[in-house]
Amino acid sequence: MLSVAGVPAHPLLVHAVVVLLPLAALGAVAVAVRPAWARPYGPLVAAGALAGAVTALLARVAGEQLEDAIEITPGFEPVIEQHERFGTFTVFAAWPFAVLAVAAFLLARRDRGRIAWALAAVAGGVAVVAVVLAGHSGAAAVWGDVVG
Repeated sequence: MLSVAGVPAHPLLVHAVVVLLPLAALGAVAVAVRPAWARPYGPLVAAGALAGAVTALLARVAGEQLEDAIEITPGFEPVIEQHERFGTFTVFAAWPFAVLAVAAFLLARRDRGRIAWALAAVAGGVAVVAVVLAGHSGAAAVWGDVVG
């Protein structure tokens, strides 16, 4: 199981995803609206989207390993399954966003940069929705029987 200093890596990686993807999506919107920001901020947005996609994939892998390593509370299997589906959705939403953000950064010097940033912003919005759904279902899986 992936771990950091004895702590399962899944919750640590998830926090990276929760920060990186929404910030990169917000950055993509900002650059799409204000093309002059593409040069100074485009590399940060593209790097954030790419890092978010990588950590989303790693969080998914670490989550599968964590699931195999723990005993699931009876009755929570459907909640875990829903969380898995949303986690997979997050991975599949994060990668197109990352590809579009990198492409937008590379095209920023051309006339098509603004369109590319707009497409990246839309893909970033989808990725943010996926993060929210996965995060909510993950919180329900962890805290549902405690807070209830």
